[in-house]
Amino acid sequence: MILASLKTNGEFLNAFKWLPAAPQWENYTRLLFPEKGHPFMLYFFNSVKVTGLAMIGTVLSCSLVAFALARISFPGKNIVFGFAVISIFLPSQVTMIPQFLIFKELGWLGTHYPLIIPAFLASAFGIILLRQFYRTIPKEMDEAAKVDGAGWFTIYSRIHLPLMISPLITLAILTFQEKWAEILYPMIFIGKNSDLWTMVLKIRDLSTGQYNSRPELEMAGNVLLVLPVIILFITAQPYFVKSIATSGVKG
Repeated sequence: MILASLKTNGEFLNAFKWLPAAPQWENYTRLLFPEKGHPFMLYFFNSVKVTGLAMIGTVLSCSLVAFALARISFPGKNIVFGFAVISIFLPSQVTMIPQFLIFKELGWLGTHYPLIIPAFLASAFGIILLRQFYRTIPKEMDEAAKVDGAGWFTIYSRIHLPLMISPLITLAILTFQEKWAEILYPMIFIGKNSDLWTMVLKIRDLSTGQYNSRPELEMAGNVLLVLPVIILFITAQPYFVKSIATSGVKG
C-alpha cells in the first residue's frame, strides 16, 4: 500500500510494475492540499472528533452499566444482561432503518450526531467485557467502603475505576478501531455533506468520485488512515496485553 501510494498513475495501472521508478512524494502533497475542495486535514479532524467522542461515550456508558450488572443487586438484573448477550448476535444492519427514521425525525441526518450519541447508550460487547472484569474484584472491598459510608457512585469512581484501567483502555482501543474505519454509517447518516465527511468517506470519494482516475491518491489516503491505528496500538499495547493476561489469570 505504501509503495502503491508512491507510484505515478501509469505505474499504478501497470500490474507488472511493483516498485515505483521514482517515489512520488508529491502524491501526499496533492492529497493533503488539493487545488479544489477542502484540505484533507478537515476530514482528519472530523474523524478525530467522531471517533474520540464515540470512545468516551462507549467507555463511560459501558463502565456504568457493567458496574451495575456486576456489583448491584436489583430485580431483573439477569434478564437485562441476557438481553445484552442476545443483542450482540443481532447484526447492526437490522436496526439501521429504524435508526434512520428516528434520526430523520430528530433532524440529525447530515450531522455527526448519529455517529456520536448512540455511543453514549452503551454497547453489548463493552458491557459483557467490562462486567467480567468487575466480577473479579472482591466484594469485600465494596462492603468495606459501605461501612465507611460510601455510596455506589463513590465505590464505582474511587475503588473500581482505578482497578479497571487496563480493560477500559482495551475497550477504548477496540472502539477506536471500529469507529475510525467505519464507512457504512457515515455514508448513510452524513450523506453528501462533504464538510462533515470523515477520512473514510473522502478516500471513498477518491475512488468513486471526480478523482476516480487517481488511485495513487486513494492509496496515500489509506496510508494516512492506517497510521493513527498503528501508533495507537503500539502506544497502548502494554495495557492491552495486561488486560488479556489479567483475564486469563482471574478467569
